Amino acid sequence: MKDNRQFAIDFEELCVRNRDKNMIRFVLDGGISDYTYAQILSYTRRYIHFYQSHGLEKGDTVVSVMPNSVECIVAFFAAIAGGYHFAPLSCQISEREFHNWAGIVHPGLVIKKAGVGEFQPDTEVIECKCDGDLSWLPEEEDAFDADGRSKLYLMTSGTTGAPKAMKIDANKLWNSGKAFADHYNLLDKAIRFWNYLPMSYLGGLYNLALIPLSCGGSFVISEPFSGKTILNFWTFVESNAIDALWIVPSIMQGLLKIANLIGKRKSAKRNDKIKIAFLGTAPVQLEQKEQFEETFGIRLYENFALSESTFLTAENEDNVRYREQGSVGSPLPYAEIKLVPIEGASGVNTIWIKTPFLFDGYLDENGNVDLELDEDGFFNTKDLGFYNADHVLVLAGRNRDIIKKGGLFVSLVEVENVVRQYPNCEEAAAVPVHSDFYGESFALCVIFKAGTDESSEAEKLHAWLLDNIVNYKMPERIFVYKEFPRTASGKIQKNILAKEVEVK
Repeated sequence: MKDNRQFAIDFEELCVRNRDKNMIRFVLDGGISDYTYAQILSYTRRYIHFYQSHGLEKGDTVVSVMPNSVECIVAFFAAIAGGYHFAPLSCQISEREFHNWAGIVHPGLVIKKAGVGEFQPDTEVIECKCDGDLSWLPEEEDAFDADGRSKLYLMTSGTTGAPKAMKIDANKLWNSGKAFADHYNLLDKAIRFWNYLPMSYLGGLYNLALIPLSCGGSFVISEPFSGKTILNFWTFVESNAIDALWIVPSIMQGLLKIANLIGKRKSAKRNDKIKIAFLGTAPVQLEQKEQFEETFGIRLYENFALSESTFLTAENEDNVRYREQGSVGSPLPYAEIKLVPIEGASGVNTIWIKTPFLFDGYLDENGNVDLELDEDGFFNTKDLGFYNADHVLVLAGRNRDIIKKGGLFVSLVEVENVVRQYPNCEEAAAVPVHSDFYGESFALCVIFKAGTDESSEAEKLHAWLLDNIVNYKMPERIFVYKEFPRTASGKIQKNILAKEVEVK
């Protein structure tokens, strides 16, 4: 990392330099509102005055319970420019979850969409419509405080299921976004992204807001992606002049299904409008990635990133030719990756990382920070992987994706990759289960392609596996699903699958 810039300073400079350019377009229920850099700068300053007028002091925490909206993103900008902490939550959060979260981050102010949640925290609650009208903010504008104290708190859950928070330095996050954009030569490029990832996660705040901002570009805010998003995807992209994409697996799979159904192929004209496209947030099959590129004529650059560290590897035109199943490009210039072999599991390594953009640590329920590093300052990602012959990192799952069945190690990711080769398999997930005989084994959850007879197909798959996999890697049982439970970013929630199959 060449420097360590303050978000507050850079943000003001960007807004002054690009004052008349569009920064944000907000699309809500068919209506469109556009905001220039100068307008967002003014609203951000007014938000800071709003914080101060409600008694917030530097270092206090603002909890946001707002959907994807201009109000949410400007509240975020104001917090990290003004020296406050920011803790975003989903509008679907339960009362119990909210109060557990509040007990961890101790909010000084809660801003939520009107009508969302009936929780009653021990602090002031401000409601807003989240309709793009920020005229309710005070007219007075206050200056930024570039003291670097701002933190971002993101909710996660530990191995016990008890909620905890990731504590992330806001200026590290900003510098990470700039470094990533610089790696792809995007700085000062007026590209436009579509922000359809939830703003209660890094995807909506960092990938699709801070990174476009660092480029001096713009982004279009819409509701988080859904089936409706997929149906209108390319129409929305064209009508809003979007030329930079961040594709997640759920979107990829949906777009491919529609393309295969109607036999439509992307035109060269449309392809010319997309300047760059990234792929991330969850693992994706190489076959699907290549099919997407061939179908729509758009190169996808996959990456490996954690909320705890942001980006660690990235594909580019130099290493994309060395792709294989599970590959995610080469380490970024500022990221160090150390592979630690797992004893007894040949060729399986745990990925440890060191980066200047590492988070501060986890906050437990008492507000204590926990960050475990080894003696060389490396953080255990709990991911598994190896380098191929061309020094491209290949992911092989998580630590929990390696089980010991009857004394023999089994890679659940390897099993999933084999199952996906079965002609009528749409998607597969292998999850650990208890076994009275082996001690530990696994169950196979499968989604078959539309039109197949699911009951007989499971029997056929079992017979096919007997011919294509060694006996000790056979699943205990096969469960057929119509769809898998997923996170907001499209990852299969294997913990939920594991609980479901244990009781079946």
